Order: sequence, then structure tokens, then C-alpha cells
Amino acid sequence: MAANGEKDTALNSLEDDMVKLVAYTIVSLKRGHERVMDGGEGTMIVTDSMTGTAFISWIIARYLQQEVTVPCDPKPKQLRSDMIDPSELKYLQVYYVVSKRWPRHSLNFEQQQVAVLKEIRDGI
Repeated sequence: MAANGEKDTALNSLEDDMVKLVAYTIVSLKRGHERVMDGGEGTMIVTDSMTGTAFISWIIARYLQQEVTVPCDPKPKQLRSDMIDPSELKYLQVYYVVSKRWPRHSLNFEQQQVAVLKEIRDGI
């Protein structure tokens, strides 16, 4: 089940060996303070097969470990986790959608392509 309360559909499944373009948004659902988290939106390429729960955990961990530049602060960079009220952490949720997926090319794709082109050349 996705963190947004919806079941993972086949279209949004991350459990395959394809290259997936995934858009995500991190939100806080703390009552009276519902919001999209600052810097919590993005798009990324996912090449590994993983469950929706694993992806959500990974996105939140990456978000909390980011260094953020704070203007007019004696410490110019802080971890985002230090800037969020600890009581709000339990309200963080991730919505994501797989925008596009492509077959994954083998590591020696270019060599195979050259070999096929040579076969075509030799056949002509």
C-alpha cells in the first residue's frame, strides 16, 4: 500500500527491471498545518526493483539528510531533519507516480548494436 493511502497499481509499481521516471511529492498531513514540504518535490530515474514502501522510505530518508543553506544563520548549512519539528516527522507522507518506463538496455548495448550493423553491412 502506498503512503498516500492508495494501493499500488500496476502502472505505479516499481517492482520491475525497467527504467522508471518517477515524480514524487513529500507532504505533511499534520492537522491544521497540512502542506507540501519545502524542497519536497522532484523527479528521478529509478533503475532498481523495489516496493512502494521501500521507495517511500528512501525518499523521506534522502529528504531528511539533505543539507540546506539557511540565509542569515551562523551555521550556513543545516540538515533538513534539524529544521523540521520532530513531532511533525510522523505526519510526512509521499505521493508518487511512475510517469514513464523504458526497457533497460544491457551494459554492452553499444557493442551489440555495432555487431548487428556489421552483420547488415556484410549481408549487403
